[in-house]
Order: sequence, then C-alpha cells, then structure tokens
Amino acid sequence: MKERAPGLRRLARVLLPAAALAFAVSLFMRNRLPDKNLILEPLFQNPIQSDTAVPEPFEVTRKKVDYTVTPLFSYELWGMIVSSHDASSFIDISHKQWNDFLNTKDICVIWGRNVETGVYERMKFRNRDFTCYYRYPDEAAAELFTENCLSNNHLLPDGLLVAETIRKARKGDQVHFKGWLASYGVKGAPYQRKSSTVRNDRGNGACEVVYVTEFEILRPANAAWRALHKLSLAVAALALAALIFL
Repeated sequence: MKERAPGLRRLARVLLPAAALAFAVSLFMRNRLPDKNLILEPLFQNPIQSDTAVPEPFEVTRKKVDYTVTPLFSYELWGMIVSSHDASSFIDISHKQWNDFLNTKDICVIWGRNVETGVYERMKFRNRDFTCYYRYPDEAAAELFTENCLSNNHLLPDGLLVAETIRKARKGDQVHFKGWLASYGVKGAPYQRKSSTVRNDRGNGACEVVYVTEFEILRPANAAWRALHKLSLAVAALALAALIFL
C-alpha cells in the first residue's frame, strides 16, 4: 500500500528529536534565577509593614467554605521568587485535607542584601506544602546570605484577577504585592493559621500569611525559554501524531 503523506512523515522524523531536545533544554533553563545585574531597584528595599489602614476581621467564601480573615498589619513587598508551591498541585497533601481553599499558593522570595550580593545564584531553594527550604554550598555563601531578607508567603488572593496573576508567577520572577498580614481559619473553627509579623523569626510559624489585594509581576524571568518549552512540547506532540497516524 502506498504510504500516505511521505513528506510530512519525513519532516516529523526530523522535528520529533529536535523538539524533544529543545523541550529537555528549556525544561532546565526556564527555571534559572536571573543574574543580579537584572534585579530591579525596588527589590533592594525591605518590605513595608504598618498598623495603619488595617480593617476589621471579615469573612471570605471559597468553594462553599466560609473563612474568617483577621488583618494584623498593612503589608507591601518587592522580591524575587526563588521557589513556590501551588496548593492545587498533585503533590500537595495538606490543603484539601485541612479544607484550606483560601491559600492558593506559597512563594518564597528574597530581597535586599540577598539580591544585591547575588548569593542566591550559588544556593538551592525548594518549597513544600507550607515550607521553604534553602541551602548554601559553603561558609562564604552562608556569610553573604541573610535570613532576614527571605520569607515564605502563604498567599490568600482577594479575588479571581489577583488569583490568576499569582498563579502565573514563576521562579525567577520579580514581583510586587500588597495587602495585609493576617490570620485566617474556617469560620467557627478553633484553629487559625497565624502570620508572622517580623522578618527575623525562624521555624514553625515564621511564614507570612498575606491577604493579597494587589499583585504584579514586575519582570518575568526566562520568557524566551518558557515560550520555547511550550512550543517544543506542542511540536513534539504534532510530530508524534504525524508518525502514528499518517
């Protein structure tokens, strides 16, 4: 039987390995942290925390669950995301179990001295459900790094638009957000997740809980690599389909 579309099949044989290689390279490159020379000036400052314009406790409903949010301080931060965790991820084991649909994402961010020195380029960062982990390779990096210029933020978006912008934020992005440091919990329940209100605490309870009213990505990282990653996946899928069905 005469082979159908032989030209397309030959093209697919060339495109599939090329797309697979591009996908593999971009998978790694899309998550690089930017060079310190690309850091925007606002990130050199510390977060701003104030006890003015703090509203009374209020109620929020997500997925038919009512929560009570208690604002503690007004809060504003400029930082670079070094790792993050999406609460809807398949590896998340806590949020659904605890009926927590308000905290949609955690982002671990750095600012100030940690971006000025570029020490982050020598470090490793990762997130799990409610925790940011980091390590440095040697004592020299440890001396440069300051824990007071890193925070793990449990983000509670004010609405769908804010939630969508937060969802798009990725490792390496330079971001700005504002809202309130807050405590929150299921309405009527005895337990509340409480925010840290200082930057120099450590361990359990040291994370910031932020009810976010504004969130913006000031400078996305690795935009070209991210685009190549999506494109290469699509090309590989089309090439594979062509080899199977043509």
